[in-house]
Amino acid sequence: MKTKFFLMFASAAMLLAACSKDDIDSGGDDSGIVTDPKGDAWVSLRVITPSTRSTRVLNSDPIKNATEAESTIKEVRAIFFDADSDPLVTADIVLTLDQAGLVNGQAVGIGEAFQVPATSKRILIVANPSSEFPSKESTSGKTYSIINKAIKEDASIISNENDGFMMTNAKGGLEPSKSDGVDSDLTLYKTADLAEKAPLSIKLDRVVAKVHVEINPIADDEVKAEIKLENGGWLLNVTNKKYFPVSKRLPTWFEENGGGFRTPFDDYKLGSYRIDPNYNTQDSEEYNVYAEDKGLEWKESDTDEYCLENTQDSINNVHAYTTHVLFKINFIPNEYELPNKETTGRQKDDADWMYINTGYYTFETLKAWIETELTAKVNANGGVVPMPLTNAFNKYLVDLGFNEITIPDDEAGIETAMLEFNGRQEDILNTPTRARTVGSFTYYVGGVCYYRAMIRHDDTNEIVNALGEFGVVRNSYYDISVSKFNHPGYPTIPEPSPKDPDEDGGNWLSIQINVNPWTWYKQVEEF
Repeated sequence: MKTKFFLMFASAAMLLAACSKDDIDSGGDDSGIVTDPKGDAWVSLRVITPSTRSTRVLNSDPIKNATEAESTIKEVRAIFFDADSDPLVTADIVLTLDQAGLVNGQAVGIGEAFQVPATSKRILIVANPSSEFPSKESTSGKTYSIINKAIKEDASIISNENDGFMMTNAKGGLEPSKSDGVDSDLTLYKTADLAEKAPLSIKLDRVVAKVHVEINPIADDEVKAEIKLENGGWLLNVTNKKYFPVSKRLPTWFEENGGGFRTPFDDYKLGSYRIDPNYNTQDSEEYNVYAEDKGLEWKESDTDEYCLENTQDSINNVHAYTTHVLFKINFIPNEYELPNKETTGRQKDDADWMYINTGYYTFETLKAWIETELTAKVNANGGVVPMPLTNAFNKYLVDLGFNEITIPDDEAGIETAMLEFNGRQEDILNTPTRARTVGSFTYYVGGVCYYRAMIRHDDTNEIVNALGEFGVVRNSYYDISVSKFNHPGYPTIPEPSPKDPDEDGGNWLSIQINVNPWTWYKQVEEF
């Protein structure tokens, strides 16, 4: 049997990319290329870890590299396939460290050669595979579609220091490929020397996305409030429960409509967006959703969290299916205005307060305002007098299940109404679910406010809720910064509704500012 050689190395540079025409060179003399599918071909694997800096950058800003834990490769499987429409596995090999060219999880050069069937035409590299990924013993004779079935597990299982970060072909499909991403056959060589002169580079992506959040606890000067984070922080809401080991790429609306393929290392120009298991078949049961603040562990500012890829077609760009950041703060008004234009000082930091239209109120100041409105009504002798605060408070009372304050016809009735107010205050404070919004009236328990920021992927001002504007994509780093707070937030965790579009006219800024082994997106928020 003739000996046939093929040299391949996998670049685990964790760049949002797949191999380009510069990476693939079938070169050499035609007489040195194997055309007989019988027997075995030799393969040599080289792994370049993601800690290696790339020489290709989006702009002049410095590259922000992955941590050692994020870049270390502990195990590598090379799965080979034939060229069928749904390719069949021809070999599944767990590589030794020498075969992978690794020392302590880092690349040291080209690995030792090993044999694969000469019928092999496609390859999938899986680094640090999840225990839920098909085992080596189970893949024989299986098709790619079966190997790549969706896996249900928590992101923490495939993104930790002990087990490593799971990584697969960055192309979003099998390799090798032509310069436009169309599948191409592996080129096999008759000698090791010829193979070593034309190595195949396969870049890998981490399967998870990474979100970094920084909160600047500053309120706008006009807000007249203090922001505290001691009992708050942030967390991710509406995260995916499933992922494909390899997810197919597709272009965003902006990439196809004038924006171009700006994402670095997308050498095939296939697009920066991906198709996840529930891309166009949305079901709220397939997401991790927080609906109430009970036992939640809020993360501190300037911290990270990993999550599974979560994408959707444009029609499903709604809160119920889009991964977003929840924020929890203490919003403490510095003063409360009285009807005579004087103000009272701030309450205790954990005191309840109310927000009506654009004003802050304690029970004391609201009572004074309502008494002023009722007095004006009585003194008007039947004339029409607006009572916005009284009406807003009464609507809130009805929503809680209490009787309204009686609108008086004379001065004696005003005193009765104030006694009723005192009773309603006691009723409200004894109601655990008093935090809510009813019309223009919002009640905050302990000054706790919640905000949310829909994570943007490829934002554009040219269209609303377009494909790829929202979502989290594997191997992408979403850097979200809250610069300041312009108004109070929600009194409770806002329900992620399928009726609420992701793009709702809020103040957003999404800037792709740098390139690193994680594709880096920067987003600045004001609330």
